[in-house]
Amino acid sequence: MVKHLLSLLIIFCFGFVNSQNPSGCKIIQTPMINYSEVQPQNNISVNPILINHKKNISNTKTNAVATVTVTRFTGSMNVFGVLISESNSLCYNPGPNIISFVHRKSPTYTPAANGNSGSIVTMYSNNLGAGWDSTCIWANSTDLARYPQGGIYNPLGNTTYTNAYAVGMGPILSGTVFAGNFYTSKKLTAVGNTTPGIDQQSLLNASLPVGVKTHHYSRNSFSSIDGSYVRSMSSILNDPAGATNVAYGARGAMTTKGLFTAGSFSWTTDSFVPPITLRTDGSKQINANAPLCVWSPTPSIGYIVMYGCRAGAPMAQRGYQPIVYKTTTGGASWVLLPSNDFTTPNFQGLKCRLKPINTNNTIIIPQFSTQEGYDATVDVNGNLHIVTTVVSSYSSHQDSLDYGYQFAIGGNNYNYDYTPYIGKPTIYDFYTMSGGGWDYFIIDTMATEGTPTTAGPGPGVWSDGGIGKLGTNARIQLSRTTDGKKLYYSWTTSDPAIAGNNYNAYPNIRVKGFDVVSNKVTTTYSVTDGSICPGFTGVDALAYWHFMSDLAIGSSTTCVELPFTASNNATNNGNIAVDHYYLKGQTICATAFSINPIFFNPCFGVGIQSNSIPKSGLSISPNPSDGLFTVGNLQNESVIEVFDITGRLILKEIISENSAQIDLSDKQKGIYFYRVIDKNNNAQQGKLIVE
Repeated sequence: MVKHLLSLLIIFCFGFVNSQNPSGCKIIQTPMINYSEVQPQNNISVNPILINHKKNISNTKTNAVATVTVTRFTGSMNVFGVLISESNSLCYNPGPNIISFVHRKSPTYTPAANGNSGSIVTMYSNNLGAGWDSTCIWANSTDLARYPQGGIYNPLGNTTYTNAYAVGMGPILSGTVFAGNFYTSKKLTAVGNTTPGIDQQSLLNASLPVGVKTHHYSRNSFSSIDGSYVRSMSSILNDPAGATNVAYGARGAMTTKGLFTAGSFSWTTDSFVPPITLRTDGSKQINANAPLCVWSPTPSIGYIVMYGCRAGAPMAQRGYQPIVYKTTTGGASWVLLPSNDFTTPNFQGLKCRLKPINTNNTIIIPQFSTQEGYDATVDVNGNLHIVTTVVSSYSSHQDSLDYGYQFAIGGNNYNYDYTPYIGKPTIYDFYTMSGGGWDYFIIDTMATEGTPTTAGPGPGVWSDGGIGKLGTNARIQLSRTTDGKKLYYSWTTSDPAIAGNNYNAYPNIRVKGFDVVSNKVTTTYSVTDGSICPGFTGVDALAYWHFMSDLAIGSSTTCVELPFTASNNATNNGNIAVDHYYLKGQTICATAFSINPIFFNPCFGVGIQSNSIPKSGLSISPNPSDGLFTVGNLQNESVIEVFDITGRLILKEIISENSAQIDLSDKQKGIYFYRVIDKNNNAQQGKLIVE
């Protein structure tokens, strides 16, 4: 079977440039693509309908839990400012009860001075999105802001928006070079909505202040803790314009933290350079372009997350996987956590969705991917959750650890083979456990994957303004309640019947919730439902470049509202003005959490036999039966788990005897799966058939 599948494959890379290329793979850079953004755009001809501020879109969306209204609430020079799904541009701060959205100005917005395409505006609402105000937070005649993110800083104990501050940051473009980063703040009620505040700081890498180290692209994972630090994540690189792995020189991540004093912020940096596997040219196998920093509801606990190949890792952990630092001291000190062990029984369901490496059919190396976006948060128990997709590593060679498979289907090249049940893009929640180690469950599968960024004709619908394409992917996002008891996942996917293929060309937003305390999930809801054909005004099947707020509005014991934005324009040209839409009303109530999540996936019978006597001597009889099964030859302190055909846990018992009975007599006829784990963590699994 494996040889047959491999005959359908071509290879793709996650990496940037590779000095040794044993597979003959085309090399691509991910995800640091700046397109034509290095050219300042000050004179753009814009269709007036695209810049009609406060234009109300008449369509409303109804799903099982909410009516969602869609309003165009602002616009930007182009789409480049919202390309990065790991940016926190849409935030909610519960202290002063403010929703904020940080973006580049629109072509018709004129700052009071020094205005250009690199001016940054904060939209904010103190009535939960019913109305919006704006204030300029950055304008500089030579240092043009790009890829902005930010939110609200709230002084400790403040509950009124008039005393809160808008904060923003991102990379600076000086001429054609990314020369550093901007950091800015402004009191929301400061005089002059089109005049930035007094706290504008150009931190240029050529002349950094004491306490700040060289860092690039400060555009990821903005966070703000009331009365404490605001933070942003950036990359540690030799040269962001480097044309080789060595010249590019990705090494790790940096957090820039701002301490508020007397109306402005003082900035310092902390570096995170983990032990990473080296290519033969000496460069590091690490994705330094998408680091995250997340904090618990009680902000003493925080995590730094990036993907890379850990030096000295065993074979199953050799590929691009989470590298995590943890603090329990509010960031005063950090500890590098042990890597995930994918040889444990918990991860069998993950591995059966993956392909083995090209040289050994028995070795599977999970490749954690940012191709569909990824996100993280911290729950009420202080545990980290990483929401991501995972693909198959193609090779274990030190120069090819960033290679994966592609599948030629119907004239297109996909990252997944789209076989039934297990061949589609799958979203996982990998989380740390309070007693140590990791576990995971499956959030959902998607019908489509991100569109290619190759130039010329193809499935991508967005142009970069030249000959290239802008990839539209799932943009996985993660939110939580303020107490961390409930988590919310969002992503986009397309209807293949509309797209005409398995690419996410006409995206709609989906959302799902998880109750950390009860271990229950909601169904998957449609935020936009795709009922309006592509080309109509609004966001149905046009929910490009979406953001979900980092925090939900409301209580985990009642109902919460989840703020969303989406962005598009009439021509799908990323280099001209883009409209930003606010989606209000997506509500999920506490009563919606009633479904068992898929903690273990049995691969729908793939590789699982229905033998009544496994090799260890464990006995299951009779099988098939009317629902009563006797399990014999158990080891002491075994755990028995039973799952339905979807992989959801329906029974779990701890057994201290050498035999036990499984009672499924109240279940429907069909196939179920069992897993037995003994005290030494050895697992056996198989089918149970109820007749």
